[in-house]
Amino acid sequence: MGVKYDRIFPLIHIRAPHSSMQLLSHTFDDRTLVIRSVLLAVTAIFCLLWAVPSLSKDLLQTQIQEPVRFATSTVKPWGIRTAAGDQGLLVAVIDEMVRITKVSVSNQLQPYPRVVHSVYSGFVDFAFLFDSPATEASAIRIGHLVDSKMIVVGRAGSQKLNSLDELSGKSVGFIRGSKYGSAFDDATHFDRVPVSSMEQGLAMLMRDRMDVMAGTDQAVYWSMRKMNVGARRLTKLYVLNGTSGSLYISKKSSRTDLIPVFREALLTLKENGTIDRIFQSDYQWADTP
Repeated sequence: MGVKYDRIFPLIHIRAPHSSMQLLSHTFDDRTLVIRSVLLAVTAIFCLLWAVPSLSKDLLQTQIQEPVRFATSTVKPWGIRTAAGDQGLLVAVIDEMVRITKVSVSNQLQPYPRVVHSVYSGFVDFAFLFDSPATEASAIRIGHLVDSKMIVVGRAGSQKLNSLDELSGKSVGFIRGSKYGSAFDDATHFDRVPVSSMEQGLAMLMRDRMDVMAGTDQAVYWSMRKMNVGARRLTKLYVLNGTSGSLYISKKSSRTDLIPVFREALLTLKENGTIDRIFQSDYQWADTP
């Protein structure tokens, strides 16, 4: 007696309707799309995570290469704008620091009051400023640069001064807008002659258009070199007061990593004689009676 297998396993020979096969096919297609989407998303996440360290490194490199901001006074001889580019004593020092450290620098020439404000506010990172309690309270001192004196000079043969009182009735040149200390600034016993630069003042002095000229020794030395004036044509009559200048960093600057770098650069420039060469002041003045 033969067995009818199609009766025992009837489902084996039953074909699914055409519509059911389509549904099953669509289901597999949808699952494939979902799996592909998930794989793409995971791949994208891994790519992003891999790229983040490189991106951060590139951003860091950009920050490192961004020029450090300096500000320098436009008062001669510290900073001077010329057609050939910025010049001056402090500009020369900054150029030498760049040469030694290889640090990229952007140097902005500004009136001295603005230089001070730029450092205090964090608009710039570094500047050379005159030392004072106010300066050291508002910025971080990195290193000493130069000592400077406020002096009074006259023509060779002029009588040496023992005090400012001996200027009574005389014409005294000074750089317009400059402050030399209360003893000079508030004095009323001599006539002030404002000039636009030390060069103009020395020229007027040597032409006998004023009796004496006052200013910083560095301004006098620099102007004498520029004018090719021999020291024997002038004599130092009186020292008003002394001051010093140092390199400062703004308390709001993020470039504190450069403090030891620039401090070491200043020491190197002093040791190799570069600072003395820039601030040359070894003049042999004419004798005074």
